[in-house]
Amino acid sequence: MELQREFFSHVRKTVMPRPYFAEETDILGQSGTAWAGDASVYGDNWYLNREQGLIEIYGAGAAISFYHLLPRKNKYEKEGLYLRLKLAYRTTENANANIRTFSGNHVTLFNSLQGHMYDDSQTYWYVTDDLTININSIYTGEKLWIQRVDWEWMSKEVVYEDELQEQGIDLIRSAEDVEKLYGPKEITQNSVKDFLSQKIQQDDEFAKRCLAMLSQDQLMSKDLTQLFVESGIKF
Repeated sequence: MELQREFFSHVRKTVMPRPYFAEETDILGQSGTAWAGDASVYGDNWYLNREQGLIEIYGAGAAISFYHLLPRKNKYEKEGLYLRLKLAYRTTENANANIRTFSGNHVTLFNSLQGHMYDDSQTYWYVTDDLTININSIYTGEKLWIQRVDWEWMSKEVVYEDELQEQGIDLIRSAEDVEKLYGPKEITQNSVKDFLSQKIQQDDEFAKRCLAMLSQDQLMSKDLTQLFVESGIKF
C-alpha cells in the first residue's frame, strides 16, 4: 500500500512543565546515616511520622528516594571503593514486605517486631542510579516502618572469613598512592595500550569500530556497489 502524505497548516505544540534540576549536594565522610524522614516519597499508601522519624507503609506502591541524602555511587570508583548500604526497619508480625533494594534486587524483608537491619551486600556488584527503594507488596492489614539508611565506603578487595586472622579486615592505604590515581599519567606506549584496552572493554561502540578497522582490507576488496548495498545505507 502506498501511503498518502497530507499537509497540515496548523500543528499543536506539546505543553509540558519546564524541567527543574535540583542542586546536587556532595555528601562527605567515610560513613554516615540518611534518615527516612528526610527522604522524598512518591506514590500511595504511606505516612510520615515526624515525631518518631519513621515512614509508615501500609500497602504497595510507594517509592522512597534517598538520592539527595546519599553520596554518588561512583564517587570513589577509581579507588576501588563501593557504597555499602544498610536499611533499618521494623514490621508488624506478618508483613512479609517485598521491596526493590538499592542493588536493584527484589527481596522479602525478615519480619521483625523489635526492628532489624537489612544489609544490602549486593551493592558490592551494583548500586541503582536513583538510590530509591520501591515497595512491591505488603500483606493486607500489615505495616512496614523505615527509619534510616546507614552507608559506608568499603573496598572491593575481598578477604575470606577463614583468612581474617592472617590478613585482617582493614585495607591500609596511603594518601600518596590514592593521589596518583587522580593525577595526570605519563604518556608511554604501555599507558596508551592500557587506555585502549580499557576503552574497548568499557565501550561497545568503540570495540565495534576497532573490529571494523581490522576487517577493512576484506571490505575494500569488494565492488563499490556491492559494498553500498551490504552497508544498508539508503539514498
